[in-house]
Amino acid sequence: MKLSILGTGGVGAALGTLWGATGHSVIYGSRTPQSEKVQLLVSKSGPQASAASPRDAIAGADAIVFAVPWPAARETLEQLGDLAGRTLIDCTNPLLSDMSGIELGHVISAGEQIAMWMPGANVVKAFNTASVKVMLNPQFGDHRATMFYCGDDDAAKLTVRQLIDDIGFEPIDAGSLTSSRYLEPLAMLYIHLAFRQGLGSNTAFKIMRR
Repeated sequence: MKLSILGTGGVGAALGTLWGATGHSVIYGSRTPQSEKVQLLVSKSGPQASAASPRDAIAGADAIVFAVPWPAARETLEQLGDLAGRTLIDCTNPLLSDMSGIELGHVISAGEQIAMWMPGANVVKAFNTASVKVMLNPQFGDHRATMFYCGDDDAAKLTVRQLIDDIGFEPIDAGSLTSSRYLEPLAMLYIHLAFRQGLGSNTAFKIMRR
């Protein structure tokens, strides 16, 4: 697949290098695509990797991975133009600046807000409930860490399910996009446990069955 990744921070960089290693074509969208940082990331993301401005990066992409900080979300989306019919994978969490909580939740989520800002886009929430460290290695002994995803378009969800599986997570379908209201507070719980309660970022959620 041709994947456009908007955001070159921890999450975007981890996903891009992993997907590049599995044979996907990755193009990073950045305000500074020729910077040393971005070009170093490109060099680590497979032979088909490149970087461009956000609007140029999404041209022809099979999926757009939205991994920018929440405060920059709306401004970034406004630069992209019409995304009707496009698969938009929302990795954001609406964290407060001091990471003490989330701005949205319960009656609306960041995932739903993004869908309102981008009418017609097939928004799928994913990659927001694990640390970068776990993304880089989701295997815990015999178990794969769980990655939840949710959205309203079945075809877009199948694409995301495959991308989750490609980097070693166990994909779990959490239902419609309204389930973002549960996944974003779950991410806040993860941050609380990992950093405030001292469990560390080498921990992950896992659904167990019997």
